[in-house]
Amino acid sequence: MQTNPNFDYLHERIENQRITLLQGGTRSGKTYSTILFLIDYCLLYSGMEVDIVRDTFTALKSTAWKDFKDVLMSCNLYNEKYHNKTDHQYELNGNIISYYGADTPDKIHGRSRDILWVNEAHQFPAETIDQLFPRTRHKIIADYNPALGLEHWLDTYIDQYPPCITTYKDNPYLTQSQVEDIESRKNNQYWWQVYGSGQRANREGAIFTNWTTGEFDSSLPYCYGQDYGFSVDPTTLVKVAVDKKAKKIYVDECFYNKNQLGTEAIYELNKTHIHNPSDLIIADSAEPRLIDELRRKGLNIRGAIKGQGSVTAGITQMQDYQIIVTERSSNTRKEISNYCWNDKKSGIPIDDYNHILDPIRYTLKELTQSALSLPKHFANR
Repeated sequence: MQTNPNFDYLHERIENQRITLLQGGTRSGKTYSTILFLIDYCLLYSGMEVDIVRDTFTALKSTAWKDFKDVLMSCNLYNEKYHNKTDHQYELNGNIISYYGADTPDKIHGRSRDILWVNEAHQFPAETIDQLFPRTRHKIIADYNPALGLEHWLDTYIDQYPPCITTYKDNPYLTQSQVEDIESRKNNQYWWQVYGSGQRANREGAIFTNWTTGEFDSSLPYCYGQDYGFSVDPTTLVKVAVDKKAKKIYVDECFYNKNQLGTEAIYELNKTHIHNPSDLIIADSAEPRLIDELRRKGLNIRGAIKGQGSVTAGITQMQDYQIIVTERSSNTRKEISNYCWNDKKSGIPIDDYNHILDPIRYTLKELTQSALSLPKHFANR
């Protein structure tokens, strides 16, 4: 019988590494390969606790668990008396297989297990993974499709545990009609790269594709942009330099702090990163009292000028430049690869992934004004 590379990869890696990753496009066989592997593993060993998790129970029940049950039935391994539908558990050869969604908090925070399968891992928030992985005693399998953007929490694990990357071409069980249907989408560039070729790309509808990683150019005029956290949002500071002639924006993330910070804490953080008292900070003008308090403490800070259409105009201006983001600016890269349109026709972006990008807009407007209107410390640069 011809096997899928995902199945072979699991058998090759599972004994020697804690985490095994499967990255693949549509119909690449990740799910069925994992199911067959887990069944095979359960028939070899007993006494294990195996958990199957997806982002929601509704999604899990109609996909991974449905497929798991179908495979058990096709192998004559399913028996109603071993299926506890109330607790969502199935016993196979003395192993307890539990299946649940990440939207069940007591399961996420209270359970431990020997083997964990995270199905469609890219759909999980990092905070949930931080609960699941440490509570897993032995092995973790995570499958995902590459619709991650170009920055994702999975990157930490991808660097340490290189994934098996597969496409529909690795699945010997597809019908010709299925293959033709997939290949009919080759003209959809994003879809084909992610789902057809199994490779990562900017998020669909990403606003900024004009960026790369590189060194900050300290010879250019620069200033700082700042956004202030509210509820779960971070307080941020970013250094931005602009080369108007070459149409380049250089970005260096100073801090991205998710704690609820008071005026004094924000002041001290700013002073840690800004060594020249005359360096200008353009801040979110929605916080005028905070800006005034920081100014009275000695910072050269003022609020951004906003108005109707300023967000769209600022985005359009940023799109006209190449954006170079420093290697250490991990949150900036995450935001820029995930910032997309909510309503492109109306020019309305999503209200997320903008805690660094908004301050970049503020500073770009400042730095591209005429030299006479720039703060005095720019004049001699």
